[in-house]
Amino acid sequence: MGVMFHMVGRYEEAHNFENVVAKLRAGSERKSTFFGVVLNQIGLSSVQLFKIDEVAEFFEEARQILEQECGPCHQDTLGVYSNLAATYDALGRERSFLETT
Repeated sequence: MGVMFHMVGRYEEAHNFENVVAKLRAGSERKSTFFGVVLNQIGLSSVQLFKIDEVAEFFEEARQILEQECGPCHQDTLGVYSNLAATYDALGRERSFLETT
């Protein structure tokens, strides 16, 4: 549902799915590809809400999970790399991206 809210521009409602993130972290899904994609989507919704400080945390966690589960060349992982690079640029932390890759 959160992805659907994001796609139709209802970012606040998409961002409210953070409780789902908490439940997934507590359960067995916390290292799954699904969870990595969810974190990426929550991060994208956070960008639209100008919650830029939260964004980096979501994308960093998504990157770690997707690198492990899918590999560094998978399209979902590459998407997170792009989102994370843009976030670091917006935060003035370009070096952070270079240090993590």
